[in-house]
Amino acid sequence: MGSIESADGSALVEQGNTRVLAVVYGPHEPHLRSKAQHDTAIINCEFSLATFSTAERRKRAKGDRRATDTELTISQTFEAAVMTHLYPRSQIDIYIQVLQSDGGNIAVAVNAATLALIDAGIAMKDYAVACTAGNVNGKVILDIN
Repeated sequence: MGSIESADGSALVEQGNTRVLAVVYGPHEPHLRSKAQHDTAIINCEFSLATFSTAERRKRAKGDRRATDTELTISQTFEAAVMTHLYPRSQIDIYIQVLQSDGGNIAVAVNAATLALIDAGIAMKDYAVACTAGNVNGKVILDIN
């Protein structure tokens, strides 16, 4: 936690061989006043995979469908967890960068974002934590990578 001093909150998390950096800025005034809500804060999330994060070196477009779906999932998770009513007419930005990918990216991203929000001092109803699970030959396995 606190790995980036210029941010309000940050966390670098490793689970297995997956490494994720999450950075939080805010609460601050929204960039677009038209999006401001008078009674709650807006949670803005940006998720990206570094081009060097996987063995496959393909360039990912800014509007990548999988990244957009992940951003939406993480935003909805933290809209439920953060006490947004304490920050009216404001915005909280969460930036997530996957530095090394070995599976379970969303789970590690949620854990890193939670720690970054804690580091930023943003009030939360409860901590959001995540873990991957699977069934292999009838045996349940946690934290698959």
